[in-house]
Amino acid sequence: MQGIISPEAGTETDVGSVPRPRVVRADEVAGLRRSSPHTPIVALVDACAPDQAVAAQLAGATVVVPCGDPAHPDLGVLGAACEAARAIVERTEVARTTVQSAAHSVATNASAVAMAAQLLEVGEPARRKGQLRRLADEGARLAWHAARGTRSARPPLEVVDVADVVATALQDTTGIAVRLTSDPAAHPGSLLVLGDRIGLLNALDRVLENSRYAGAEEVEVRVAGSPDGTRVVLEVRDDGCGLPAGWTTETACAPFASGWDDPRDGLGLCEVNELVQDHGGRLVLVDRPGGRGVVCRLELPRSGHDGPVPAVGGRVDAELTLAAILEKIARREPLTAVLEDLGLVVEQRMPGVRSSILLLDRDAGTLRHGAGGRLPDPYRRRIDGVRIGPYVGSCGTAAFTRTEVVAHDIATDVRWVDYRAAALEHGLRACWSTPIVDDERDVVLGTFAVYHDHPWSPDASATALIQRLTHAAAIAIRTSELHAQLVESEALFRSTFETTGLGIALVDPAGVVRRANAALQWMTGHDPVGQAFVDLVASEDVAAVGTWLARSVERGVAVGPGTPEVRIVGSRHEPLPAAMSGTIICAEDGSPRFVCVELFDLTERRRVAQARRNQVAAEAASRAKSELVALVSHELRTPLNAVMGFAQVLQTVELPPARQRQSLAHILGAGQHLLATINDLLDLTGAETGQLHLVPEPVNAMTACRDALSILAALADERSIEVVGPRGRADAWMAADPHRLRQVLLNVVGNAIKFTPRGGTVTIEVDEGRITVQDNGPGIAAEHLPHLFTPFHRAGAAAGEGSGLGLALSRQLVLAMGGSLAVVTQEGEGSTFAISLPPVRADGADRPDPEDPVRRPPAHDAPPIGRVLHLEDDPASRALMASALEVWPGVEVTFASSCAAARHLLATGPAPDVVVLDVELPDGTGWDVLAGVVESLGAAAPAAVVLTGGPLDVPDGASPAAVLGKPVVVDALRAILRRHLRTTPTSVGRSAAEVGSSAG
Repeated sequence: MQGIISPEAGTETDVGSVPRPRVVRADEVAGLRRSSPHTPIVALVDACAPDQAVAAQLAGATVVVPCGDPAHPDLGVLGAACEAARAIVERTEVARTTVQSAAHSVATNASAVAMAAQLLEVGEPARRKGQLRRLADEGARLAWHAARGTRSARPPLEVVDVADVVATALQDTTGIAVRLTSDPAAHPGSLLVLGDRIGLLNALDRVLENSRYAGAEEVEVRVAGSPDGTRVVLEVRDDGCGLPAGWTTETACAPFASGWDDPRDGLGLCEVNELVQDHGGRLVLVDRPGGRGVVCRLELPRSGHDGPVPAVGGRVDAELTLAAILEKIARREPLTAVLEDLGLVVEQRMPGVRSSILLLDRDAGTLRHGAGGRLPDPYRRRIDGVRIGPYVGSCGTAAFTRTEVVAHDIATDVRWVDYRAAALEHGLRACWSTPIVDDERDVVLGTFAVYHDHPWSPDASATALIQRLTHAAAIAIRTSELHAQLVESEALFRSTFETTGLGIALVDPAGVVRRANAALQWMTGHDPVGQAFVDLVASEDVAAVGTWLARSVERGVAVGPGTPEVRIVGSRHEPLPAAMSGTIICAEDGSPRFVCVELFDLTERRRVAQARRNQVAAEAASRAKSELVALVSHELRTPLNAVMGFAQVLQTVELPPARQRQSLAHILGAGQHLLATINDLLDLTGAETGQLHLVPEPVNAMTACRDALSILAALADERSIEVVGPRGRADAWMAADPHRLRQVLLNVVGNAIKFTPRGGTVTIEVDEGRITVQDNGPGIAAEHLPHLFTPFHRAGAAAGEGSGLGLALSRQLVLAMGGSLAVVTQEGEGSTFAISLPPVRADGADRPDPEDPVRRPPAHDAPPIGRVLHLEDDPASRALMASALEVWPGVEVTFASSCAAARHLLATGPAPDVVVLDVELPDGTGWDVLAGVVESLGAAAPAAVVLTGGPLDVPDGASPAAVLGKPVVVDALRAILRRHLRTTPTSVGRSAAEVGSSAG
């Protein structure tokens, strides 16, 4: 038949994730279901033999097809049945794996919480530790029970001889002596149960393994029937260590509980208890007399028939129906349908009764109907939504008191005062209600009620039946709640996974992306599923990310990322900076299944942070600019007041020669102060922005100090200050710009002289790479130290002297030369300034001072002769140049006011000996003109002197003879021009001309 019906019945070819459906006869279903738990099975049964359909369904068939001739079924119907079977199993498998994975992940995390509680230090309050342990235990129990329906892949239910199961299990026992005893009253066929044969074998193996683990040397196994004939009792008696103190059956059967030093997984008896409950039975553990050993008793409902066939009258035996109901629970069928079936079982087994199951809303404290379709509708509406309490009928009282309530006669029962009339009106005279309790959480889920139309009380058989059905109802309600929670959790997860702005990837242990959300696809510019995760990051991050993934998989927990930030590469954009984190998703066996990698795009965060920094910097710069403008205005206005005031006096008043010379001296002094302030500001700005032109070279520290002291000697004499030194190492050389080092020394030593009281001492010490300047003045007050190197800040008794730029400029100059400027001071005991610069090696010969055009004496006494071209657009500056060179009658000066005019003169007129160029001009810069002269004349180009009101920087490729800042020191300019003009003992005539828009 199989060759005709299903040519490929012997193969397990996958269709997606579900194997190909198998078509078999009814008697082959059980064997195939054992060997292939997840295979869709289509069972062909004789349409004239309904018992075959029942047996096939119990054995685990997915779809049952009645046929007139099972050997020749209708192929069209068979194809539809196969497709339906595959779809049913596929949906079941998806739900099973999802619930199982989620439940085991919750259990793993709960175990981690338990270990964290154990690792808390002694100082942590015991209450907090207890809370963690309770949370962990509750999480583990919930996770275990959530996956209960997934641990059985529809096992075949058949009539099983328990004695035969025991004999099979005891064929292979090692390390323990097992003795089998039988019930003398038992006879073949009297120890039958309806259940899963393989599951019962595994349960007995678990019990025996537990006895071995408890140190038992001898075990007695006994199979018997219960006194009332309704159950088969399987007892295992061992001589092991017994139950731990205070343990009960409930404690020993709780998930993840263990009484051994080596805890194992704590699931052995839990799984056994679960299987026994699934078969409608119970597991009992008691200590043996004498405290040595345990009696483990498995009580299973006895099957009343030799096979799974319908009972007389069309009613189905309770055990058979309960098994089908449990299967419905496992299949996640609607809760109302399952509860109605449970009520139907009661009404079938107890003729003349009507039943109902009420569900408790624990938040509102009210009951509503979950099943009870055979009750009159008006009565159902009357009690729906009733609030529980001590006198609220049988159900409201049972839910409130958590105990069984039997109202033998509603007409006289005090608990029915408010509902008596409604019950009697509809023929309800007695009511027996049992609370449905979730033992794991110790909460009431609802009530199971049985109504009679006459005064009545339950007997022992009714009590046993309702206990079993109440337990099944608790399983159904709790499973439904857990399934709803898991569905909600799955929906939330899907919503979060797909809509979050985080890029999320599920990466398998081999490092391959198995799932990626929309955010990650946007970040990479494509769907990365199937691609190695390290291929998504920049090359410089590959090693760190690969190591992180490997270590996380190896340890089973996401370790700290190898790099806190990675760059995600893609086809749409430049690499995106992202913060990386992850968690581990484990498989059923606890091994890492996926690394869930989360990537947070840092682009927007950095943009906002940069914008905030820019705003803060702009506000600070604006404040600093305002403060600087105010300070500079004050510093410039004071000497400018003297310049303009004495100039006005000279212009309007005829002063005696002595007073006139004194006024001119004041004007010159104020102008020099203005020039010094402007130069210091330019130097300070250049040093702070890194644009200061420095020429480092080996400088002898002792020589530099002596040079500075020669300039400051007059100031020291004027203030009666004794300068000691410089003393120390004469061979100390340091890398510095000679001019800038002298500028620093003049500022630091000059400050020491100015701030030391008359008659004080300033000492200068020289060491390798270090110059210290110490005074015995009043020191610097603590409130001034934070602002000591702030521009325009003055401190001390002489706070009115100077511009307040000296120390700020000195520090910036030293920093620009690769050194540091530090101060040690104590109020009332003087200050010590230390200038540190990189030490260098030199030949030891004293180097000549850098050339100082201001102080260098003329090379010749004879006046120079020659031609000078002055490029300047300011008439006053041209007039100053003409006046300054009038002392040399043999020098001819030609003026140009624009770059174009200068180029015309250079191309058509006689060649000048020296070109004096201003940098800032209307149609260009003096550097442009100089570059053109050098390009056209080469080595024959005249010497160039550049004048500028800005920084004294020289562009690359330019080589002027000198660069002077404005305002020009006339003596310095004359000294430079003298070196580049010819000399003669006699004068030659002189003429001047101006060319350009401002010539005159």
